[in-house]
Amino acid sequence: MHQIRAILLISLLLFTAACGGEAAETDEDPEARVNVEDFRYVMLPGGARIVSGKLHNLTAEPIHAQIQVALYDQDNRFVTTMSVLVRDIGPDEHKPFRQVVDADDSVQGARVRSVLVL
Repeated sequence: MHQIRAILLISLLLFTAACGGEAAETDEDPEARVNVEDFRYVMLPGGARIVSGKLHNLTAEPIHAQIQVALYDQDNRFVTTMSVLVRDIGPDEHKPFRQVVDADDSVQGARVRSVLVL
């Protein structure tokens, strides 16, 4: 059972990397106001699923942001979305975020879809 979970976890990590689970807005966009860095989708040994990462505020002002995350099944088919709210991000600050995925069991991967600066 533990070998199956380990194989599944490795598969999920590879799947997330293949889905481009790195960033929503990148440094390539001169208008980008934020960057999502170190984005990860992880299934913990107890079965909980977590999305986490860091949000980098590229502006000179404090901001709040809402990260839209797309969730996918094992065949890379879209299942649903979830939102992660990150508050009080100072200028040039990297603010970590972590949120439990509250969706059905078919979710096996995640990717940042967009970031809305509030």
